[in-house]
Amino acid sequence: MTNRPDSAGSTATVAFDPTERTWVTDTANDTSFAAAPPLDGELLVDEAARHAVATDLGNITTRVPCAVLRPRSAQDIAAMVRFCATHGIPVSTRGAAHTTLGQGLSAGLLIENRSLNRIHSLGPDTAEVDAGILWQDLVDTAFAHSPRLTPPAITGYTSLTVGGTLSVGGLGGLVGALRTGLQVDHVRELEVVTGTGTIERCSPERKPDLFEAVLGGLGQCGIITKAVIDLVPAKERARTYVLGYTDNAAFFQDMNTLIERPEIDHVYAELYPQGTEPSHKLYATTFYDPATPPRNYDPTTPPGEYDPTTPPEDTVATAGLTTEPVVDDTGYLDYVHSIDRLVDGMRETVEWDRLRKPWYDVWLSGAVMQDYVAEVHDTLTPRDIGPYGISLIYPQRRDRITRPLPPLPEANGSPWVYVLDINTVSETPEADPAFVDEMLDRNDRLFARARDEYGAVLYPIGSLRFTPADWRAHYGDRWEAFQAAKNRYDPGAVLTPGPGIFQDG
Repeated sequence: MTNRPDSAGSTATVAFDPTERTWVTDTANDTSFAAAPPLDGELLVDEAARHAVATDLGNITTRVPCAVLRPRSAQDIAAMVRFCATHGIPVSTRGAAHTTLGQGLSAGLLIENRSLNRIHSLGPDTAEVDAGILWQDLVDTAFAHSPRLTPPAITGYTSLTVGGTLSVGGLGGLVGALRTGLQVDHVRELEVVTGTGTIERCSPERKPDLFEAVLGGLGQCGIITKAVIDLVPAKERARTYVLGYTDNAAFFQDMNTLIERPEIDHVYAELYPQGTEPSHKLYATTFYDPATPPRNYDPTTPPGEYDPTTPPEDTVATAGLTTEPVVDDTGYLDYVHSIDRLVDGMRETVEWDRLRKPWYDVWLSGAVMQDYVAEVHDTLTPRDIGPYGISLIYPQRRDRITRPLPPLPEANGSPWVYVLDINTVSETPEADPAFVDEMLDRNDRLFARARDEYGAVLYPIGSLRFTPADWRAHYGDRWEAFQAAKNRYDPGAVLTPGPGIFQDG
């Protein structure tokens, strides 16, 4: 029997009413309710708990769950998924709720995975962690290890859960990308609760179909509860070269140079609305240990002979670029957590968590990226970004992305693939209702042209109104395998209904 204190301080049994399809307490002593299974964690049905998880970062979609589970173990999740599958109750999992159009919301059971937040083991080259732990906490703990360690790919915003980013793909926003691939490329093993309520361990060797369907699979085939993740040696400092541009061609000329330059470890960029100077900004970073002296780098040295343990001379790292950089040198952790500090500041000053965020996020081949950015930049206005938004560009080396999911655009002869984000943010929480509709229409219009003219593919954290037919087109030749995994591991189709991927079977 699952119990929690009622408002009078006594215990109340949480149960499910199969007629009304809601969870209730037994304070009315109605024995017709089917009791939920025994749990170590909490199953909450009070209004405050349910409404607290009824929206996500976007604040566009609202869906109030019937109950909220705060599990203490994978067994809690498995028990409740079995219960929900029996009654046909949808189940979604919430980490940091960083989607923007209700992808992780549910009118049934909402599982708050943040209550599973242990690091079970660490070092020398892997960590086993709960799905609810934040990347920030894993990064800090690994860096404090002796010797210093780090995940090879780290999201730009590190206050996201491991399970959440692995379900999407996990961009290396501030660490990784040029040589490491996505976060899903650095997972050795998973513990997963399937849609039948079975706890499975999976890996490339054990149940590989489940492993491949869960990583980047948007929660459709299983709920990640633990992950074994690669760790690599961490450098002590980060040296970033910041370059501003008003010319799209010069911007891409330098970006194409920097992403191929062996002494540069990471590159990302920002795009600003029309009339802003600079209109494009590049950030190129090298990680190094100050105890190792700089070397005189010979540009003719073959890439295989480059020694990444020594920091480059600034003149070498930026040689041949069209503009002079500003150099920013910080400690590794200061660099990794820089976006978290920015967001925390906005959370304190501008009600960040309540602002509307109709984001647009797509993959594009490197073969078309320059032309697409030139086209999109001509359309960007201050309203398209908002006072607290930003547009971001992330280059990724294609051959380092090894998992079947998430889907990528066709290469078209380029070894690079890019993510473009237009992270629109409203000025106030009380945004004009027409603003959200306008931006959602803009997203649909931008994506239709990007897909049809440039071969773009959705990166599914943003706000695009996909139909089941759109999802089938999105997965392309991977659709049949993905659907087969859904039918095998979630035959009742109870998991993560928010995206509407398998809505019509």
